[in-house]
Amino acid sequence: MLTIDWKERLNMDTADFLKNKLPKGDYDFEIIFIAYPERVNGKIPAEVISQVANNIVQQLGKKHELYLPFYNALWAKKGDYGKQAFAQILSKLLHRKPSVYMPVLEGAISTADEAEINTLLDKVMLPLIRKYPDKYLDKVFEFGNSQNLDLQSAALNLLIKLIKKREDLIPQVVNYFIHQWLYPLGEAIAVHIAMLKTVAKIDPEYYVNIWREYGSSRDPQIVELLCASITDYYPELENSIEIWTKSGNARLKKAATSAQRILMKKKRS
Repeated sequence: MLTIDWKERLNMDTADFLKNKLPKGDYDFEIIFIAYPERVNGKIPAEVISQVANNIVQQLGKKHELYLPFYNALWAKKGDYGKQAFAQILSKLLHRKPSVYMPVLEGAISTADEAEINTLLDKVMLPLIRKYPDKYLDKVFEFGNSQNLDLQSAALNLLIKLIKKREDLIPQVVNYFIHQWLYPLGEAIAVHIAMLKTVAKIDPEYYVNIWREYGSSRDPQIVELLCASITDYYPELENSIEIWTKSGNARLKKAATSAQRILMKKKRS
C-alpha cells in the first residue's frame, strides 16, 4: 500500500513532468515513479502506475484533450507500464468525450494481443457499460461482431461479466447472443454455452423461457447449445430432450442423449 509520503512524492513528480517534460514532447513518464523502491516480481507495483495515471488525469484537468499523442505513445512505446497507465487514463477520460477517446481505445485494440484486449475491455469498457448501458452496450455488441476473433471473444465474455452485475440487462444481452445463433458460431460456441449457464444461475425462469422458445428447434447448433448448457434439473426440459434423442439427425441425437443423462442425474441428486 502506498504511504502518504510516497503519494505526495508521486504527485509532485507528476506535476513536474506535466509542467517541464510533457509540453516539450518528452513522453518518458517513467521519471515520475522510477525511484519507487519496492518491486513485485522485479516490476513497479500496479498500484503505483495507477496512482500516477490518476494524477495525470487530475492535474491535466480540462486540458486532457491536448495530449492524445502522449496517450498513444504510452500504449505504443512505453511497455507494460505505459499500457497500464493508458488503460487507467482511458477509463477516466472516455466518458468525458466518447467521440474523442473511443477512437483512441479502438486504435489500441487494433494492435493489442488477446490478453491486452481483455484488459482494455475490463478496465475501460466494463465500468462504463455497467453505469451507462444505453450509451455503450451497442459498442460492445459491435466488438462482439468483430472479425478480430480475440476482440470478439473478449466482448462476449465482457457481456457475461456484465449480466452478473446487471441482471436487468439479461434480456438485451441474451437477445444479442440469440441473434448470432442464426450463423455458424465456430470457436465462439463455448462462450454462448457459458452465457446460457450464467443466465441459468442468475435467473432460472428466464433460462427456462429460452428453452420454451427454442425447445422445438431442429437446428443442430441451437440444440447443441441448449443441451450443453444444462447444469441443473428443470422438468420443463424433459420433453424437448426426449424428442431430440429420437431424431434421425446424428448431432441432435448425440447432444440430447448426453443432456438427458445429465438431466436425470441432476433429478436423482
